Amino acid sequence: MFSGVLKNALVVSPVNDLNEIADIEIHNGVIAKIAKNLRHENIIDLSGQIVMPGLVEMHCHLREPGFENKETIETGIEAAIAGGYTAVCPMANTNPVNDNAEVLKFIKQRSKKIEVHPVCAVTKGLSGSEIVDFKTLKAYGAIAFSNDGKPLEDMKLLKEVLKRASDEDVLVISHAEDSKYEPSQNESEYSAVLRELEIVKETDARYHFAHISTKESVGLIREAKEEGWNVTCETAPHYFILSKEDIENNHARFKMNPPLRSKEDVEAVIDGLLDGTIDVIATDHAPHTLEEKNMSFERAPMGIVGFETAFSLAYQAFVASGNMTLSSLIKKISVNPSIILNMENQGKIEIGMKANLAIFNPDFEWRVEASKFKTKCKISPFEGRNLKGRITGVIANGIYYENK
Repeated sequence: MFSGVLKNALVVSPVNDLNEIADIEIHNGVIAKIAKNLRHENIIDLSGQIVMPGLVEMHCHLREPGFENKETIETGIEAAIAGGYTAVCPMANTNPVNDNAEVLKFIKQRSKKIEVHPVCAVTKGLSGSEIVDFKTLKAYGAIAFSNDGKPLEDMKLLKEVLKRASDEDVLVISHAEDSKYEPSQNESEYSAVLRELEIVKETDARYHFAHISTKESVGLIREAKEEGWNVTCETAPHYFILSKEDIENNHARFKMNPPLRSKEDVEAVIDGLLDGTIDVIATDHAPHTLEEKNMSFERAPMGIVGFETAFSLAYQAFVASGNMTLSSLIKKISVNPSIILNMENQGKIEIGMKANLAIFNPDFEWRVEASKFKTKCKISPFEGRNLKGRITGVIANGIYYENK
């Protein structure tokens, strides 16, 4: 466990209204003091850098068990640490599917270094038929439930899911997609959002929309929130930075689901982030093998990696540009997901808490080179992009990791 003082950093923790140059003393991995001019035999001078709550990823894919050629829990966690994450929530589309206590326990037992909170399937085998046992899986550590990748399209079943979810006070995460439309059509997403909102209105369940990408979806969720419905949502950096016009040479490193949309959709997603309609910036980190992503666009699987670039991309897009305060960005990528998921040890810097912190150098200039990524999937739609600002270290569960 780390013991020492993080010195002279800009300490930013929106929950505690912290936004000042200060020192943080950590004793055996626990935050002991936040003050100026602290002394210790072990000092890490962070002058010019920022210390903030560790990032919280509420939507990713670690692939293990079953697809270890794409990613393992270990390599996924190394990539997450490199990106500043101290907690991640992997989705259930593993093999076998994470729909039972055995797979859930396996994932948690394999998890080292940072907190891993699995999201279990809503239906057994992601089949869209038999609902899993929410109560038992919650007791074993499931943080939420989602059929991500295989959305529920039976609204009668969804209504029953939300009734049970409400009874057990569990969060349901939606992959909103209507199979009547091609994924490239905006209707594929927003028609599903519309019909699901009608069910949400009839229940008291907590409901979260994953990877929102269209102008229409943002508008529908904004209206639902104004009417007081119990909904939250997320987007990912590729939906507020890239449009379909950015796809180069029809390369599959730009292929994900939902797909990249129009510039108008990008602007709507940005507006949704700025006005609070969109609560969370997630990554939907979804690694594949290099061979798969180098196939033709039509044949290649959907999904890109995101841990190692997300915060730098968001910082450059919003904070460096002056469109969002640093505190607001931290809320989107740490505080809000920790609140939505009821995480106790994340999203804030507080005396007495186990240290879960990210260290960020806003002046660090670097170029995205996927070949240097920690993830197994060394390919990115942001390849070659010049960024200013990088995660330089993480303290996760009280242990210090320096990114080199």
